[in-house]
Amino acid sequence: MGSSSAVRSLLLPLALLLQPFGSPAQPRFRMSPAEKLDVRPAEQVRLQCEALSASNTGCSWLRLAPGALTPTFLLYISSVTSSVKLADGLDAARFGGERLSYSTYRLTVRDFGAQDQGYYFCVVTRNSLMYFSPFVAVFLPVKATTPAPKPKTTTLLTTTSSPIWNSANSGKCKPISSSQGKKGLDFSCDLYIWMPLTGVCVVLLLALIIAITICQRSRRRVCRCPRPLIRPGRKSGPPERFV
Repeated sequence: MGSSSAVRSLLLPLALLLQPFGSPAQPRFRMSPAEKLDVRPAEQVRLQCEALSASNTGCSWLRLAPGALTPTFLLYISSVTSSVKLADGLDAARFGGERLSYSTYRLTVRDFGAQDQGYYFCVVTRNSLMYFSPFVAVFLPVKATTPAPKPKTTTLLTTTSSPIWNSANSGKCKPISSSQGKKGLDFSCDLYIWMPLTGVCVVLLLALIIAITICQRSRRRVCRCPRPLIRPGRKSGPPERFV
C-alpha cells in the first residue's frame, strides 16, 4: 500500500501536465458548490462531483493543500460495488464518500479543521485517460485583525498664573479662561508677542539713523570750482584766483 500511494503521488502531477494533450472530447463536470466555500470550524462539509458523459469507472477525490506542489489522494468511490477506499492514514470517522447516481459522487468531511483547508477536486477515467474536475476552494473564514490603538495625546495643565500649553502645539500660548478671573495674556505670552515687534522697531530706528547721516554728509559737500569774475561794463574775464 505504501509503494502504491507513493507511485500515485508521483503520477498525479504528470497527469495534470498531460491533461491538455488528451482527447478533445473531454467530459464536462458539474461541481456542487461550484465556487469557493467558507466553512466554520468543526463543521461538516459535503462536496459533489458529477462527471457528464463519462464512463462508469468510479471517482477519486483529491485535495491540494495551500502552498503544496502535489495533491493528496483522499479516497476512491467505486461505480460497481459503491465501496469506498480511503488513503493510508486517513481517519474513516472524519472522511467518507458515497455514490449518489450513475455519475455523481459525494465527498464528506466531518469536523472540518484548519489542516483540511485547500482545493478539492475529483478525477474520473475515460478511455484510459484521467480527467480532472475544476477546483473547489474550501477555507475557514479569515479572522479580522483589530487595528492597533492610537496613542493618546496628553494635555499638560499648568498653574492658574501661567497659560495652558498643549502637547501638540507647545509653541503657542492660549489666553487664560475667564473662569480664572483674569483677562488678556500672561507675561510669557506678552514676551512671545512683543519681542518680534521690538526687533522690528529697532531695525527701523537703525535705518532712520543711517538715512539721516547720509543726508548730512551730502549737504556738507561744497562745490570748489572757480567762478568767473564779472566787472561792471566789461566782459567776463578769466576767473580770479584767490591767494
